[in-house]
Amino acid sequence: MSDSDTSALLGKADRIFYNGSIVTMAETEVTPPEAVAVRGEKIVFVGDLAEAKVKWQGIGTRMRDLAGACLLPGFIDAHGHIGGVGLQAMLANLLAEPDGDVASIGDVVDKLSAWADTDIGKRSEWIIGMGYDDSLIGGHPTRQDLNRVSTERPVLAVHQSAHLGAVNDRALELLEYDHDTKDPDGGHIGREDKRAEFGTPDGVLEETAFNPAFDRAVAGISGTDSGNVYVEGRKEYSRFGFTTAQDGGVKRDLLDALRLLQHTTGWQIDLAVYLKASELKTDADWDRLDASGDYYRGMRLAGVKLILDGSPQGRTAWLSEPYLKPPEGKGDGYAGYATLTDTEANEQVYQAFRRDLQVIAHVNGDAAIAQFIRAVRTACDRLGEPNAVARRPVAIHAQTATSKQIEDFARLGIIPSFFTMHTFYWGDWYRDVVLGEERAQNISPTAWALSNGLRYTAHHDAPVALANSIAILSSQVTRVTRSGKVIGDHQRVSVRAALDSLTRNAAYQYFEEDRKGTIETGKQADLVVLSVNPLELPEPEVLESWDDVRVLETVRRGETRFEAGAARRAETGGEVVNMGALVQYHC
Repeated sequence: MSDSDTSALLGKADRIFYNGSIVTMAETEVTPPEAVAVRGEKIVFVGDLAEAKVKWQGIGTRMRDLAGACLLPGFIDAHGHIGGVGLQAMLANLLAEPDGDVASIGDVVDKLSAWADTDIGKRSEWIIGMGYDDSLIGGHPTRQDLNRVSTERPVLAVHQSAHLGAVNDRALELLEYDHDTKDPDGGHIGREDKRAEFGTPDGVLEETAFNPAFDRAVAGISGTDSGNVYVEGRKEYSRFGFTTAQDGGVKRDLLDALRLLQHTTGWQIDLAVYLKASELKTDADWDRLDASGDYYRGMRLAGVKLILDGSPQGRTAWLSEPYLKPPEGKGDGYAGYATLTDTEANEQVYQAFRRDLQVIAHVNGDAAIAQFIRAVRTACDRLGEPNAVARRPVAIHAQTATSKQIEDFARLGIIPSFFTMHTFYWGDWYRDVVLGEERAQNISPTAWALSNGLRYTAHHDAPVALANSIAILSSQVTRVTRSGKVIGDHQRVSVRAALDSLTRNAAYQYFEEDRKGTIETGKQADLVVLSVNPLELPEPEVLESWDDVRVLETVRRGETRFEAGAARRAETGGEVVNMGALVQYHC
């Protein structure tokens, strides 16, 4: 019998954390505690160190000296795509600095060509890379650019928004996109004659025209490699301090595969999954959903996801006013487009509400946000309910929400979950190209949310950005762009408010505030150790102040899942599932 087993039998703690800053995030905290004791999956004590030793220290208790580091509740992913994170880790990295080194279309070609000769690339039917940003590399790669990578194999370069991408001639042939192919509803096939409705495709595909390319490309990844997608995703989440993850918007076949993993190998992170509502065609489809508030072997189906528009940075989001500088060939009145009709959006929200399913909705443009507000209001009216407070619907991204729409969120009980890293990655692009000076100042309007009493959350939307918890926090507090300018100084929030968005508020969004989000006795032992207490940064509104804040350890349900400097543990499990044909995400 081990010392830890002996301690458990004697009713003692497995670990006691002490000698550091302990930020519980609890509303009732008056004086920061000196120690936190963990036994099994639960926090069993929060308080004075002397008392912790007397009551909870046994012969097998590990005294975890924080050595001045900071202990916080584990971070909760308010919106992301854990499968996409693992996928991104194994494909060609087309990201620009600071997450990659792609600075031109030529770099995109070089990265894809190099990946094609890797072991994974050789086993893949398609040559695939993820993360290029047209705002930084001089535009989108064309079919001719990607023909330089290969003319025999299909090639796909995925835009950083994951709402569009570019392909070569071989891919266009496989997709059967040619001169006479009509744009699908909710999507667009780029043409060499930018102002023509038909004509030779230029290789750039948007939204529903892009989705088949992505699905086919990922389906062509070898099962040898795709089986590791979720393991790699989990490792990345843990590296950044996340103890709860999301797969936000999966198809039915992927949900079935995740269920198989759940029953065979289980998960080493709490995973909340949202099924795409568009997958549900009949009442019987809706009735068969087995959503639950409880995790079984680390996973639960948490609700459904709607997708109402596209990407502001890719200029496919649906706005109420035109883009400052529309894409070539779109015309001065271009304002993006919807992906669902009002009738479809209303029906999907209503069908979910009447079955007590949580709804999360991808809404970037203010026209799409307005459509979601109308759908929530219509569902409440049909059900005879004054608002949706008890249902906690979530407006994902809400990049361009107006002050009036934030007020509507508060009245209806809609939780905004902001992708606040847009302020850094695309703040300059919003100001100069997408929205213009005035509208750009209010992207990710966190301060408006606070002033209206909303418990907003913030997310990384990985793999659109890395699952970087520190970047989520700093983007809310600093709002500094790539060029070093502040965008929307009046929308900055405090460090405490930013921490709320990843802990207390995110737990509330998931209906899990009774077990997560704060360090309190009886709650799940989900913890993160940071090198620096963010509340004590000398100038938190300065981006460089965050450079020394790093994740040192991630503890999920009492077990360490990441430790800085430690060799990564080999992870193997039961049945191997070929995820190549199944990994899907729509960010």
